[in-house]
Amino acid sequence: MLKQLVSLGLLGVGACALSAMPSLKKHPLEVKFYHRNFAHRGLFDNRSRCENSLSAFRAAVEHGYGIELDLQMTADGRIVVFHDEDLMRMCSSPLKIEQASYAQLVQYNLGQTHEKIPLFSQVLREVDGRVPLIVEIKSTEQVETVCLKVYDLLRRYPGDYCIESMNPLIVSWFYKNAPQVMRGQLATRFESGSKIGSVALGGMMFNFLSKPHFVAYNNRFAADSRAFSFCKACGAMTVGWTIREQDYEAATKMYDAIIFEGFEPPVKY
Repeated sequence: MLKQLVSLGLLGVGACALSAMPSLKKHPLEVKFYHRNFAHRGLFDNRSRCENSLSAFRAAVEHGYGIELDLQMTADGRIVVFHDEDLMRMCSSPLKIEQASYAQLVQYNLGQTHEKIPLFSQVLREVDGRVPLIVEIKSTEQVETVCLKVYDLLRRYPGDYCIESMNPLIVSWFYKNAPQVMRGQLATRFESGSKIGSVALGGMMFNFLSKPHFVAYNNRFAADSRAFSFCKACGAMTVGWTIREQDYEAATKMYDAIIFEGFEPPVKY
């Protein structure tokens, strides 16, 4: 009986490992991302330059930093650069991005500035291939539509970029429909939702569906994550987020690339 239980346990461990297995093929673009620092939502201060604003992206480019940004789709099918589900934190309105038209969104200013929520197409024109991009596609129930629209914009873009998402179905869409695009699985320790779902997502147990080239893990929990350590041991590129100044030196020894906020590190490390 004990031998049977041990065998079942080993099978379970093996199944979990196989489910979290990243792509074993190195993407040729990875060398452009290695040991680079990426400005989280642009180089912002939320005073004169708000997060995910054209001015924040312009400042990041001027400093030579790579850029990480967030994408969502509006009710009328426009791809915008914005992090939260609604406008409350940044624009003092409960309006939800997915329920608003772009015409409604541009009635609001970002923070205390006169800037508006930018279209992804505007950001691509502003950056114009001068620095690499980490493009996070926020989770949505409209996976197919959002991915098609994002890819349609990216496939005409001349610069270096990769995509990432917390939603493994989004990463999987690119694996199946645009396998040449470098893709990554975002993950963290989930402390809400169902226990099974939280363990599966935090453990990146859907990697078998999407075969990510890199894993981007919440720096608060990466050191204790067996899934992160496993993917790193498999040779996957690793990205740490979101790194503050006090954690920077340790992060440079732990990750292949860094998404930072709140200070100005060197362009590369």
